[in-house]
Amino acid sequence: MKKLISSLLVCLMVFSCCGSALAAGIEPYASITLRTAQAAASTGVNSGEIKISYQARTNKAGSPVGVSSIAIYKSDGTYVTTIKGSTSNGLMANGTLSKSGSYTYRGSSGTSYYAKVTIAATAGSEYDSRTITTNVARAK
Repeated sequence: MKKLISSLLVCLMVFSCCGSALAAGIEPYASITLRTAQAAASTGVNSGEIKISYQARTNKAGSPVGVSSIAIYKSDGTYVTTIKGSTSNGLMANGTLSKSGSYTYRGSSGTSYYAKVTIAATAGSEYDSRTITTNVARAK
């Protein structure tokens, strides 16, 4: 009986450790194309601005890599607008292993916003994307 209880306790401890590791932000995610996908929001320089910073890295040089879209929301969850990424607006790049930078959104001064940033990469016929919800930032 003691062995059975001991075994059950060990199993519970192992499963609880695995669950807490996943809850701590360790992703069981592997991608052939995307290696890094990060995004964050901060207060902009001018009145009404927030700055969305991003970083995208791929495992294979290809085209394109970067931000495919940025959906802007007010802090209460109200949808505001979506910016589509392209090489012409500088959110995407071709023939490189990484793309990082920032996009400045001009909203209303004093309003808090967050963004859902979709980072994407293509290498040959392989495509992958991840959507990251940023922190909330207050427009200057």
